[in-house]
Parts: sequence; structure tokens; C-alpha cells
Amino acid sequence: MTSRPLVARLVLPFAAMIVIVVGASGVVVWQAGQNSVRAQQIHDLNRLVILVRGMLAADATQISPEQTGRFKDLATVLDTRITLIDGQGVVLFDSHHDPATMENHNDRPEVLDARGIGVGSSVRRSDTLSQEGVYVAQLLDPNNAQGMVVRLSYPQSLWPKVVPAWGIVLGAIASALLLMAVLGWILQRQWIGPLGQLLDVVERIAGGEWQARVQPAGDHAVRVLGGHFNVMAAQAEKRLNELSHQRADLQALVDALPDPILLSDSLGRIMVMNTPAARLLQVTSTQALGKKMDVVINEEAILRVIEGVSDTPLIREVRLQRNGQRVTYQAVASRSKAGGVLLVLRNVSALAATVQMKTDFVANASHELRTPIAAIKAAFETLQEVYREDPAQTDRCVNIIEGHLKRLEEMLTDLLDLSRVESPDLKPQISPVKADELFARLRATIGPMARDKNVELEFISDSPDHEMEFNSDRHLLELMLKNLVENSLKFTPSGGKVTVNILRTDGSVVLEVIDTGIGIPPEHQERVFERFYQVDAARSSAAGRGTGLGLAIVKHAIHALGGTVKLSSAVGVGTKVRCTFPLNQVSEDSVSQSSIIASKS
Repeated sequence: MTSRPLVARLVLPFAAMIVIVVGASGVVVWQAGQNSVRAQQIHDLNRLVILVRGMLAADATQISPEQTGRFKDLATVLDTRITLIDGQGVVLFDSHHDPATMENHNDRPEVLDARGIGVGSSVRRSDTLSQEGVYVAQLLDPNNAQGMVVRLSYPQSLWPKVVPAWGIVLGAIASALLLMAVLGWILQRQWIGPLGQLLDVVERIAGGEWQARVQPAGDHAVRVLGGHFNVMAAQAEKRLNELSHQRADLQALVDALPDPILLSDSLGRIMVMNTPAARLLQVTSTQALGKKMDVVINEEAILRVIEGVSDTPLIREVRLQRNGQRVTYQAVASRSKAGGVLLVLRNVSALAATVQMKTDFVANASHELRTPIAAIKAAFETLQEVYREDPAQTDRCVNIIEGHLKRLEEMLTDLLDLSRVESPDLKPQISPVKADELFARLRATIGPMARDKNVELEFISDSPDHEMEFNSDRHLLELMLKNLVENSLKFTPSGGKVTVNILRTDGSVVLEVIDTGIGIPPEHQERVFERFYQVDAARSSAAGRGTGLGLAIVKHAIHALGGTVKLSSAVGVGTKVRCTFPLNQVSEDSVSQSSIIASKS
């Protein structure tokens, strides 16, 4: 449906309103004028009635032929109609009609009022003359209500010739319409036409014709508006060109990067995709741009990363099968300022292979070293039994060999444990765990060492008789506690104390190992969880040199349980290690390797 021109929509409502207002006002003014004229006519007739009454005796009941002639002349001179009515309502005289043919007039409104109050008036249609008239009637004798009534009137034929109401109203309406036509022409020339041109240019620019401009015309304000619009359009065109160049540069930049990159808008539609990403997803940029990510991406692992993005960046490892090979990516996803998702996939297959090689090397080396160590141990035992020529020297050598063999054995065991807890394939084997069972295993394995060093070993839980039970991986917990308690015993002097706490708090389980040992200086506390890191040689020698892998094993084991570890220490006072993990964990359908770790126990 085509809309009416703007000038018509602006002018026609005002024109209709003005016509209605002018027409109504004209009618009201004309009516008020008529009322004023009739009131003046009634006033004049009242004065003339007095003149006619003076020409009759107060008790007159008849009119003589001589009086009839005088009254006709008087009516002509006064330009009025004179009527005389007796007490019975019979018309005795009428200057404009034959009295003999006139009906009884006692029912006329002005006559009734005159007989009632002495004087009456009305504006009505005359049945005798068949025209409008103004009437005034008075009793000839004010004291005789049934006496003669003198009535004067102005018939319409005697009224002054005036312009009729419809002529006045039509003239006013015509003037108003002419004024509105002039106003419409001015609006069209000064406002509507220029604004229509501006609207046309706006629609052209909205359609992509950015070079379109307005020709300033019309009123000064419209010309200023057109000039400002042209400036704005030029700046917008410049910014659009700059954005187009920047987008092209950005696309060239991301295409040059080796890592697949995807950027979506707030509705999940792909806005940027570089060549490596298109190659990875086996699509072209033309096919992908503007489409939903879940339509283009057919890898469930990548979609899970995108769905998991929140206000903080998300980093996950993603493994895909490409050309029969397993490719590992480090996926970094973050929320863009526009509400979309920026996804970068970094190929870490080589790094993952290197880590796996290192793990495999440690495992293989540990297994290979077990055989010679076992042979050395057997030879040592034989030497200990048969070689007695130099007992003192033999005992010293035997002690050295025994110490190193023990250290090698501990290091190999710790290396195997570390290799397994560092493995990305490690899945905790969740089952019910009782605090008293953990304490019993620790007493059996660590108790002799504590007694040899004269260190008190105390076990505490927040349940009576250590009956607390929760779901977790028992072998990982035993491995952590064994390494923590052994470490505390090594660095706690004789007469000291090591306390093991198992507590529940806010849906979590807390394992604490607290000792009264020599403590750790502040500058070393952040690094003690690194592999092979030891605080200093003197400290280690005094306490018995360890492998430097115990706390590293604890860190990776607690991370496998989804928990955290925190250390606090003061030199000369002691150390506290606090491990926190979920209270009731759910087992996953996967092969757990934690049962293998239990071999150390």
C-alpha cells in the first residue's frame, strides 16, 4: 500500500480541523448576530407599540374606517405590520392582510403573554403570511386583560438584506483552505521536498551506495542538516573503507598464523576463520562464514570447549584423528567483547610426544636398572658372607654399597610413581575409603621409621574411633600420605612429633601432615614441589639425603584427584602440608593406573 505524500499527511489534518473550527465559529457568530438583531427589533417594536396605543382610546373595541386609513399609512411610514385584536381574539385590523380571512389570534404566543403579563414578544413563522417574523404585543388597557391587544411585527420581507449564514461560512472555509494551500506549498518547498531528498539518500546509503550525497536545499535548518549529513556520510564511508582494509589485513594475518583460529559473534555465527582452521575442519571460508559453529564444526571435543567458555579463558587439551594419526591440540577459548567466542587451537602433538617419550624413558630406564641393581645386591650379600680378610674395610664398603643401593632403589621407585601420576591417562579409581584403614597402613609402613628416630607419630580424624568414610582413590591417598609422612620424619629431630589429620569441611576432605621439624626457609617454599629440588645440601645431609621427588609426586597425585596442595613452614618451628579434594568423587569408566602405584606400598 502506497502511503500519501508527507505534505498531504501534514496539511490535510490541519485543513480539516480549520474547516470544522471556522464553520462552527461562523455559525455561532451568525446565530449570535441574528439573536442580537432580533433583540433590537423587539426593543424597537415595543417603543412603536406605545405610539400606536396613543392613537386609540383605552376602552376602544372597534376601528373606524378613518382610523383604518391612518393605521395603514402609519404602518407604511414605520415599515412594520400593525395588527389590532379584540378581547375575543378576532382581528379587527391588519396592515398586511384582510382581517376577515384571518383566524382567531388569542392562541398566538405573544398575545397570550400580553393578556397574561401585559406585554409579550416572539420570533416565529407566521401562518397568515407564511414567513418568519418578529412580534411584540401589548394590552391597550393594561388593567383590562380581556381588552384590545395592539401587535406590531417585522415580517421577514421587511428585514434588512444580509449575507446568509452559509455564505459567511463558505467564505471563511474558502479563505482557510487557500491559506492552508499556501502553507502546504511553503512546506513542500522549504521542508518536505528537501527532507524527501534526504530520506532518499539515506535509503541509498542503507542499500550500500555509500557515495550518495544530499544537495542542500530548502530552509536554512534543512540545509544545515543536509550539510551535516553529508559530512557524517563521508566519515562513515571513510571508516567503512578503513574497517574493510583492517579486516583484510586481519584475515591475512590470521591466515599467516600456523594455528587454527575461529571467531564467532554473540549469536554463535562464524565471523573469522583462517586457512589452517578451514583445513582442519575440511571446509572453505566461503562455506563457513556467517554460519553457526555447531553446523560447521563436526568435532564434539571442539564443541565442548566452545560450550564451556565463560567470563574467564578456558584451556583444554583436544585430541583429534586426522589421516589415521592422533593429533593433540591445546584449545584456548575466551569470550570476546562482542559476546562471541575466540578459539585458538595450538598443535602440541610434538610436545605431547616429547612428554610421552620422557615418561616412557623413565619407565623403561627404571625397569632396565632393576636387573643390575638386583645383581649388585646379590653380589653384595655374597660379599658380606664370604669376604672377611679385612673386616673393618669390608664393613665400610658394605655400608656404602648398601646405602647407595637403597638410594637407587628408592629413586627408581619414586621415578616410577612420578611417571604414573604425571600420565594424562591416569584416571582415579574411586571407591569407599575409611580413615582407620589409611592410618593402619601408615602405622605398618612408617611406624618403624618413626620409632627408630624417636619421633611421635599421631593420627587424628574428626570422627570418633577414626570411622570417617568418603569416596576417593585409596592408593593415591596412601601414596601421598606415605611421601608426606616420610618427608616429615626425615626432617624432624629426635623427640619431635608428626601429626596426620583427616578432616571434612564444606564438601571437601582435608589431609594435613604437620611436623615439628627444622622447617623450610621462605625463599625455598615455592620450589619444593619441583622434581629433584632440595633446599640445601647441609639440610639434606643432616636429615638423610632423599630423592627430591616426594613432594612432586604429592602435587601430581592431588591434582589427579581434582584437589589442591598448600605448604606453610617456619624455620625451627615446623612444616604443615594441607591437601584438599572433593568429599564424594564419582568414578569414571576408564582404566585406572593408580592400582599399579600401590606396588610401592
